[in-house]
Amino acid sequence: MKDDIRRRIIEIREQSSTQSFNNQNEEIIEMIENDHEYQQANCVGIYYPLKNEVNLLPLTKGEKKYAFPKVEKDGIHFYLLENKTSFKKSKFGVLEPQEGAVADELIDYLLVPALAISKKGYRIGFGKGYYDRFLAQYRPKHVKGVIYDFQEIEDFLKDQHDQKLDAYFKGSK
Repeated sequence: MKDDIRRRIIEIREQSSTQSFNNQNEEIIEMIENDHEYQQANCVGIYYPLKNEVNLLPLTKGEKKYAFPKVEKDGIHFYLLENKTSFKKSKFGVLEPQEGAVADELIDYLLVPALAISKKGYRIGFGKGYYDRFLAQYRPKHVKGVIYDFQEIEDFLKDQHDQKLDAYFKGSK
């Protein structure tokens, strides 16, 4: 069932217009910036967007500390964004930080990408389980997903290891 949802969402995402994404990106960023928990956060876990994924990079212009994920042998780890941070494309096609201080335990507000999020707050990613394992080990105080309007789904059969989000931000058309 998750694989069917993944295929369907990726297909919709690839066929959607850039303008629709841009409008929803701006709306989602505004919702995050207005979130009291975000405003109180010191270190925000964020990600470099893949093609047609919610782009949160404009947030990094703020005064907070930001950390980006990198897949390593033992799982995903987050590295603080610094002036000298360089990014390199991983085998999954994701831009990852190449250096910096590990921030896994510093993150108090984590923004999580998703292919889909159920109305009950469970996410479907690409199926590798990196974020679920990270959350099981280092769960930050606030964990919030980000999706476009078409990525919200009613429900799906979740696995035992699936981690629930505290909330999620969803764009609208």
